[in-house]
Amino acid sequence: MKTKITLSGEVASGKTTVGKLLAKKLNYDFISLGTIVRERAEKEGLHILEFQEKCQQNPEMDLEIDRYFANFCNAKDSLVIDYRMGFKFVTDAHHVFLKISEQDAVNRLKTANRINESYKTVGQRNESFKSQFQTSYRLDYTAENHYDLIVSIDGKQTAEEITDTIINHIITKNNEKQNYSAEQ
Repeated sequence: MKTKITLSGEVASGKTTVGKLLAKKLNYDFISLGTIVRERAEKEGLHILEFQEKCQQNPEMDLEIDRYFANFCNAKDSLVIDYRMGFKFVTDAHHVFLKISEQDAVNRLKTANRINESYKTVGQRNESFKSQFQTSYRLDYTAENHYDLIVSIDGKQTAEEITDTIINHIITKNNEKQNYSAEQ
């Protein structure tokens, strides 16, 4: 049985909020690449956008960060992982993409009072991530075929509802696999 869940999505899609709630409900650990990257950017005295630009200009930085993080995640079990490229690097996992419109993302940031991530940076950051990963890996992380489940979170869906959707999907998939194995 898969013992890890990766969450991907664009800026303000709720990866961290959903990830923490999912981990709590499943009694898993939660880890976020974003937290690690923000800490590294801060240590280097850079805003997150500046750090992303630095990674984009130096793809080896992406590779180094991803190797470190993927090795850490793959050595563990019972993890919920906030990681845009998790589908590529984390093995034996359910890969989930949280889909959000740019307008809903902006509204979520305003509601959360995340002033340093204004509406201007949502589009910039999303494009920067896409470009960065295209440069480093020749992949579009938003392509839905990379994921086991796509959850559209536009509108009024709560973190609790999103979490329940993910858990129900995983239970259904695991039951299907068990039934298939039993039939063989």
